[in-house]
Amino acid sequence: MTLAAVTSMLFPMTRITKQQAEQQFEKFANMAHAGERILVTRDGQPWLVLQPPPRAKPALGSQGWPDYPAHWREHFPNGFTGGPTATELLAKDKEDRF
Repeated sequence: MTLAAVTSMLFPMTRITKQQAEQQFEKFANMAHAGERILVTRDGQPWLVLQPPPRAKPALGSQGWPDYPAHWREHFPNGFTGGPTATELLAKDKEDRF
């Protein structure tokens, strides 16, 4: 199986000719804008892909710090109950090895 065949199975997309793209550009541009990837071929060979632009990444630091206490409350609504601390576990491990 060729790489092109595997790629088309994993990432299906509409295939159109260069002539179709020229004649019906608005239609295919709207499809791409809606999230569809469209492979344009020229002389039977892949030529270009119409696809939506990549999503803008938020600027570094614009999201702020995660709310870790809220995250832990979601998973441990009653707080941490029992069990040794990390320091105690490390001390015990050290004792067991030496």
